[in-house]
Amino acid sequence: MGANLDSSDSLRNPQQAIEPDPRTGYLAKLDQKLGPLSIGLADQYDAIASYKLAASVPEGVAIHFETAKNLYLYAWFVFRFYPVAEQQALASLEFALRERLVDFVEEQKKRNPKGRAPSLAVLLSHARSKDLIRNEALTGREGWALEAARQRYSQEKFREMLASGLGEIELDDSHVVPTEADLRHNWLGDVIEAIPRIRNDYAHGSPTLRHSVLHTFDVVCQLINQLYSKGVG
Repeated sequence: MGANLDSSDSLRNPQQAIEPDPRTGYLAKLDQKLGPLSIGLADQYDAIASYKLAASVPEGVAIHFETAKNLYLYAWFVFRFYPVAEQQALASLEFALRERLVDFVEEQKKRNPKGRAPSLAVLLSHARSKDLIRNEALTGREGWALEAARQRYSQEKFREMLASGLGEIELDDSHVVPTEADLRHNWLGDVIEAIPRIRNDYAHGSPTLRHSVLHTFDVVCQLINQLYSKGVG
């Protein structure tokens, strides 16, 4: 095995290859009536299968994204496939941008002294400037706004607990609703700022390990579909 690795992180032998990663057993889903329930491979599939690219997306880009989805599915067996899946999803977005903005890419390469293609951040900003991706077309905005409101509520209650010298405080965010500012928030601007940072973290080697990468798949899927929702000119 070489380095002193935990068995969960080392190469699987043929007998272990199709067994769930031990860390998978810690994942659960919440049933409103039954409480926390263990999840299975079918749940893993259902979680990722809903992210579908439009028929107008080029086949090469679609295959790239499907590879990312398969990596997510197989993270059920190898937990460290989650960051690999996220990295592949982000690479799919960059691939889609390069294919959609081919003239801009070639122009930028000619202008660059070393003939380098524009960065992911530049591609995203250019796509926004050409109205190929729009904040208003992000279908998850209302959910993101609600989550922002809930996080703000939790922070307010935490500060209240500290100010009152309490050891605990009851949280009930069922009444929380997003403000108009939350709903009007420039989520696309946040995405354009965050995505290149996450991609670069992975590209240069990173110990990042988390299974909650579906938000990235959601955003990437939406942006790619937006890119190809209009005729390519």
